[in-house]
Amino acid sequence: MENRQSVQSGFLDANGARFYYEVEGEGEPLLLIHGFNLDTRLWDAQMQEFAQAYKVVRFDIRGFGKTLATEVPFTLYDDVKAVLQGLGIEKAHVAGLSFGGMVALEFALAYPQMVNSLILVSSGLFGHPRSEQRLQDVERFNQVCQTGTTEEALEMTTQMWFDGPGQPVNVLAAEARNRFIEINRHAFSLPEFGAGFEALSPSPIERLEEIKARTLVIAGTRDYPDFIQIADVLTERIAGAHKVILPDSAHIPPMDQPEVFNKLVLEFLAQSTVRSS
Repeated sequence: MENRQSVQSGFLDANGARFYYEVEGEGEPLLLIHGFNLDTRLWDAQMQEFAQAYKVVRFDIRGFGKTLATEVPFTLYDDVKAVLQGLGIEKAHVAGLSFGGMVALEFALAYPQMVNSLILVSSGLFGHPRSEQRLQDVERFNQVCQTGTTEEALEMTTQMWFDGPGQPVNVLAAEARNRFIEINRHAFSLPEFGAGFEALSPSPIERLEEIKARTLVIAGTRDYPDFIQIADVLTERIAGAHKVILPDSAHIPPMDQPEVFNKLVLEFLAQSTVRSS
């Protein structure tokens, strides 16, 4: 474990894996869960600002970033529990992006007593139908992966998820776009995710009404339509959930609009803290 200024980072042996994690700040714990083919670096524009008021935890999901894949059966909600408890945390605000939103939903249903509030960003939802546009783009992407170069595949995945489908290159967030490419470049070098993975059963899509935590749902207008639809479903079925659609974001608001995203999340968390105190 190393301490650089107020950032604590290291590896935690838990639940049959060795998880890379970082902790910064003091206060109520806030857990940040990254999306598919991403890692802790997704949250680089959040850590320092959120850590001014919260004890912020981010970690690499098993099979991504610096957390190596394993061969054993595992559930992501038990991984989250193991990481939090390994850091001495019994309850946290939980934010997840995309695939990380699906992990956050599973965790909130499996261990509701450990969730203070829930922030679902561009969240996926197991069982929700994919849009025709997304299916076509994924098929094209798979073809590029088989017949094209790594650079072509990286550019296409960046156009799909960072710029948004059918959108021009996001030149206003050029630096963040380049970081997104580098994070994906690392993910492309890793073994394919999925060995041993087991989803929560019954699935969250059947159980959203069970979620009692105060919930913020965020999505971007420039994203695939299914994620806007999922945001609607989450808001309709999670009691009291509040939805914000960001007109200038695609799938990765913490990177493409960090100032807007951070303000939104901190305002929501401040209200959550007032209600729970």
